Amino acid sequence: MSPPHPAWSLRGRANFRSRDARDVDPLRANREWLSVAQGIESLGGTVVVLPPDPSLSGLAFAAEAGQPLQPARAGENPRFLLPNMKPEHRRAERDAWGPFLATLGFDVIAIDEGIWEGQGDVATFDGATLLFWGGRTDLRGMHAAKRHFSGEVLELNIWEPAFHGNMAVLPLQRVNAMLVCADVLHEDSLALLEARVGRDRMHFVTAEEMQCYATNGLPVADTVLAPSILPQRVRGLLEREGYKVAEIAMTELCEKAGGASRCLVCKFENAPDSIVIPDESRLASYAR
Repeated sequence: MSPPHPAWSLRGRANFRSRDARDVDPLRANREWLSVAQGIESLGGTVVVLPPDPSLSGLAFAAEAGQPLQPARAGENPRFLLPNMKPEHRRAERDAWGPFLATLGFDVIAIDEGIWEGQGDVATFDGATLLFWGGRTDLRGMHAAKRHFSGEVLELNIWEPAFHGNMAVLPLQRVNAMLVCADVLHEDSLALLEARVGRDRMHFVTAEEMQCYATNGLPVADTVLAPSILPQRVRGLLEREGYKVAEIAMTELCEKAGGASRCLVCKFENAPDSIVIPDESRLASYAR
């Protein structure tokens, strides 16, 4: 994760939330970010913090930092795929993430073909990797990234108003189910997903619910960290599935900037012990 800088502001205004939003309050945004980060750690996760950069307003949305991968072979380092972002003002973010991730012990790989926006367009479910394209990530970029993934991969085509795959599908690994917004999935991709997952494991949300970030909560253990604009119907659905829902007020990061709790995190499940986290990169140091 990477917190908003004290001078943080909206630059691209390229999504349905930020396009006409009022100016953000950076201090309030920082407190929202800290609420998510501390929520993750309270539920057993470990947050590693990249310091903010005043020239890179998109760093806070770390889902687009790239994608961590397990070592290709035993004894090697874990890998990290850096993105090739579509917005001009976000392209230099990987120049900040790359050296930082290398110090943690990753072998860093840059994706230089097409447009590929990292974990915002990657999900895993039931042993399969879901790779999305058609929002900001294009087909060429998705295929360039795909070469680094092993095992079963599904290619899924999305369209607006979703701009990343994490707006179309939210895996709920703990209960072996997922939230799906069928309205933003190409019909062939929806059919492919249904054939692989089974309709009985798919809970559908509407495009209107998706635009209130129904699919962008962050599941950690038995809890979903969600923005407070989460639709009540979706909250009830998650609770019936056995999740607790912790709502976080995110007026700046979500309601204005357009990124919810899942968008603030680039997560690495089952990370190997070879990753070394300096004390100054731990959340406790930043929180002080």
